[in-house]
Amino acid sequence: MLRFFTRLQRHPARLFTLANTRGAALLAAAFCGSLWSNGLTAETLSLKSPDGRLELKVDTEQQLQYQLYVDGQQLIKPSVIHLSFADGVQFGAKADLLRQHRATVDEDVAPEVRVRTALIRNHYQELTLEFKQNFSLQLRAFNEGVAYRLIGTLPDAAAPGQEQGKVILAAEQANFNFVAGTYSYFPFEKDFRTATQPTFTPVPAKNIDGAELGSLPALFVAKGVNLLLTETDLQDYPGLWLKGKGDGGIYGVHPFDLDKKGEFTTALGSVSRARNYPWRIIGVARSDAELLNIQLSYLLAEPSRIGAPDWIKPGQIAWDWYNENNFKGVDFKAGINTKTYQYYADFAAKFGIENILIDDGWSTHDDVLTVLPTIDVQAIIAHAKKQGVDVQLWVPWTGLDKNMEAAMALYKKWGITGLKIDFMNSDSQSMVNFYWRAAAMAAKYQLMVNFHGSYKPAGIHRTYPNVLTREGVKGLENHKWSDVITPAHNLHLPFIRMIAGPMDYTPGAMRNAHRKDFNAVFSRPMSLGTRAHQLAMFVLYESPLQMLADTPSSYLAEPDIPTFISQIPTVWDNFKVLHATIGEYLVMARQHGNNWYLGGMTNDQPRTLPITLDFLPKGSYQLMLIKDGINADRHAEDYLLEKRVVKAGDQLTIPMVAGGGFAAILTPLH
Repeated sequence: MLRFFTRLQRHPARLFTLANTRGAALLAAAFCGSLWSNGLTAETLSLKSPDGRLELKVDTEQQLQYQLYVDGQQLIKPSVIHLSFADGVQFGAKADLLRQHRATVDEDVAPEVRVRTALIRNHYQELTLEFKQNFSLQLRAFNEGVAYRLIGTLPDAAAPGQEQGKVILAAEQANFNFVAGTYSYFPFEKDFRTATQPTFTPVPAKNIDGAELGSLPALFVAKGVNLLLTETDLQDYPGLWLKGKGDGGIYGVHPFDLDKKGEFTTALGSVSRARNYPWRIIGVARSDAELLNIQLSYLLAEPSRIGAPDWIKPGQIAWDWYNENNFKGVDFKAGINTKTYQYYADFAAKFGIENILIDDGWSTHDDVLTVLPTIDVQAIIAHAKKQGVDVQLWVPWTGLDKNMEAAMALYKKWGITGLKIDFMNSDSQSMVNFYWRAAAMAAKYQLMVNFHGSYKPAGIHRTYPNVLTREGVKGLENHKWSDVITPAHNLHLPFIRMIAGPMDYTPGAMRNAHRKDFNAVFSRPMSLGTRAHQLAMFVLYESPLQMLADTPSSYLAEPDIPTFISQIPTVWDNFKVLHATIGEYLVMARQHGNNWYLGGMTNDQPRTLPITLDFLPKGSYQLMLIKDGINADRHAEDYLLEKRVVKAGDQLTIPMVAGGGFAAILTPLH
């Protein structure tokens, strides 16, 4: 529903605005004053958010640079924007400004896959600066943050085909010079060859120097305001990473490209110069709860290239790799074989779980067209289909890329509905391009995609909504070999990593322990935190394809758990944050249809946070709640299932033990 749109106008024309805001039609006129307005110098321009609380100041005199002000406070000092190519062409330095365009947009965007909300308000002020050197700088200011991108343009006198070839990238300067006193939840990485699974370390920004390396997204706190850095619309370009200057300033770096053997080269890559470059995003939130309002990574991405998306079906999926098929009480030898996955299908059908996944082991990594003799994939699919369960398949990117179309055509013929593509471990330009090839080919054959061993979400899930989720998160599997997945880490993720897009954390551990009882056991892993802490993730963590990580036999031994989990949707209409502090606690309500769902988690501190059901429409509701049991502080697997009738406006008191949590389903009674 279009609320308000102002056409781009060139200085010095008058600007007429036709507003249609939530059904009220208004006609307004605004004057776009002189090109150099707002009392600024002839080389400095200002762009404010629709509510006027965020301001970007852009200087074009010697070096293209910006500053960010929030509520009148400077949070980012002058920071350079610059891009250079190996042939000497530059975007940014000593550029001659030709003209500016300004626009206001206010509309509702309806995602094909409703990750957080059924509608996203796309409300921003835009400033586009055109330069004589055949490039533009486009800036947008939302109430939830700001973003900029460079746009290369063809020379006016360009001959046909002049820009058909590619030019070598030399360097990009993307700088974020934070004011003194800024600190960060910094995602330290060892090097560019990574599955992008950082923890987030609180550290003063001035302590980050050029020897450090961080991935995106990253969160900085300047004068009490949260500033989340990320990027989107990352296409045919290397991903952005972060280093520090040792004085509070942060600057962007990029991985070199990969050769055919998967080794880094000495070049960033090459691009067609006339193009849109990725958006650099600074999300702004004055409270931790407001971070969940930021959906700029989605809004600034290229819209969907898929026509009718009816075949894209979010849901839950039973998963084998985490639990290593450690079954009990069955009459067959569990492993990577036909009977094991037929058992998964039986389990999924029993509880209404939409999918099962056949992970690593059904083929070799080099040949993903040939099934190993220990398993009959087509027999598994036939068995599952009879019960209304779909089958998805794990593939390594190396084997897939050798015969991508042949492989996807074959999987479609078998009846596979989705792919988990793994081990890319890079966002070099060539690897970024693999993601786009894979997503496009999967869309052609109506296959859903889950990228693992992946970089953070950077827009492809809007352009190809069949890309339902991805890893790029230090998730549950890390319990198999370490103790770094703490309740505090679990409470960093919703405020930082999840703001970039869906994350396949893979929750659902049935072996749960507190620190004193925890051991990293690869073949029989356990989680840190309580059972209820795990269940809360199904409400709090966004992933349109949501894994159930543990064994069917573990779930069947406690059927209340899979019965409860399978009633939680994986896509949402709306949400409300009730309590939030990064790394400490989060309580959220989410809406799907007429039902509402509650999730709460705490770190290593026990907490009882009051919950008022004032977000519910008037009426009575059946409450189904799983919370920490009376002995959960000693035995992390102890939980209590409670059912009762509540009314809109009631108050709930739900104690959480250290590392604890809760999850609830609220169904209206008619």
